[in-house]
Amino acid sequence: MILVAAILLILYIAFFGYTIHQVIRGSLQSVFLYAVTFFPVYALFLTSNFDAFESPLIIKLIQYSKEVIIFSAFGLWIFGQKRLLDKTWDISGLDKIFLAFIGLAILFFALGLGEATVTNRAIYLKNIFLIGIFYCFGRNVNISFSEWNKVVKVIFITTILACALVTFEKVIGTHFHTIAGYAKYNTFFTGEEPQGSYGLAWTFEAEGGRPRYGAFFAHPLELAASMLVVASIGVIYMVSVPFRSNKFKYLGFLFCAFICLLFAYSRASFASFFLLLGFMALMLRYYKLIGVALSISVVIGVYIVFFASNDILYFVVDTLTFQNSSSLTHIVDWLNAVNSIISNPMGIGLAMSGNAGGVEKDLIVGGENQYLIYGVQMGVIGMLLYIGMLYYGIRNSWRAFRLSPSRRDGVIPFVAASVKFGMLLPLFTANAEAYIYVSLISWWLIGHAETQYQKFRRPVREEGLSTGRLEMSR
Repeated sequence: MILVAAILLILYIAFFGYTIHQVIRGSLQSVFLYAVTFFPVYALFLTSNFDAFESPLIIKLIQYSKEVIIFSAFGLWIFGQKRLLDKTWDISGLDKIFLAFIGLAILFFALGLGEATVTNRAIYLKNIFLIGIFYCFGRNVNISFSEWNKVVKVIFITTILACALVTFEKVIGTHFHTIAGYAKYNTFFTGEEPQGSYGLAWTFEAEGGRPRYGAFFAHPLELAASMLVVASIGVIYMVSVPFRSNKFKYLGFLFCAFICLLFAYSRASFASFFLLLGFMALMLRYYKLIGVALSISVVIGVYIVFFASNDILYFVVDTLTFQNSSSLTHIVDWLNAVNSIISNPMGIGLAMSGNAGGVEKDLIVGGENQYLIYGVQMGVIGMLLYIGMLYYGIRNSWRAFRLSPSRRDGVIPFVAASVKFGMLLPLFTANAEAYIYVSLISWWLIGHAETQYQKFRRPVREEGLSTGRLEMSR
């Protein structure tokens, strides 16, 4: 285990050095490739290194290495602007909402509201900054189609590996997180003792004790949410490329994503997967997808009602009627959050809700709902700004796709709108902005789509609306 961890650590150091070198050269696109490659394995990379070396220093260096890359790239972008103060900035409505949201977070930090320590509030503010920075990169860093294809290859390779690992976990009945030192890491750094039937956390266990697997992602819920990225890319490529063999290739990637969803056992992401198919069908005007989604749903429904075990049937019924323990926990947390918002509509301060970095367990108010988490901390205004970011991000990405002059230009807006739409339901049941892979990657894509929307909308006012349904070139 030590030898494997040492080899992986050396590889990461080399990757980190390469990315920093590319950033210094001005290739900020390398940050996107870094995020797509490293963020899926980030959490288990930390746990496996601590399990092997038991060095908190190594863990801290790895943790802050990603901030070094991101904030260095952002700093170089800011100070690399010629005549920064004299530059004319094309600020859109969505940009203003982002600036207001981040500005509000800075204000709450400066006011020092709440019981959280200055350090914890600073960590939480940093996490909010990361959202803004990735959106900013999307708005201002151009990604060519060839660079995008490199990213897509990494995403598909990650999906294949995740599918293989989660299938292996299922077959042998053992969580990879057990081998990677997940419980040991949490006990040392967070003080949380192993929980559940599998000695990890309750996240790895569904109702009735059924295991939920997470491959090399942080946990099963993050694995499931991340598959929405794969589903969005797989669908747009499958309906765009010529030749049946290519279509079957992308159908295979979609199958891998579905397997990951199935074994991760996330109800919110599983439901989102089918809602997402309908959303993408409307975007593409490819209504066969809706029929496919409905057909699969009917088959699953018939299986559950007539062929599945009583445990699965009762689990589904209890989930829909909010009678199982997990659903009841969600309701309790939601009610606590709503009560806090009613009592303190202006917010109670940063790092006081949710389970993201910087939040102490004893101070948590509410949680299990990203919208309410921001509402508790930053008040009704903060919650509405966050909802506005999602709404206008999805809307403008949809419009950018429809206005795009070619399918190539429309791919990223399509993926951006689809992923953010697919995440709307998981955001209701989890602190999903803490899933750094799907969260930050999708905000970058939203930023890119916003730039394209602002670019495409001007000439289209004269030329008319384009459907963006041109075939992708070979």
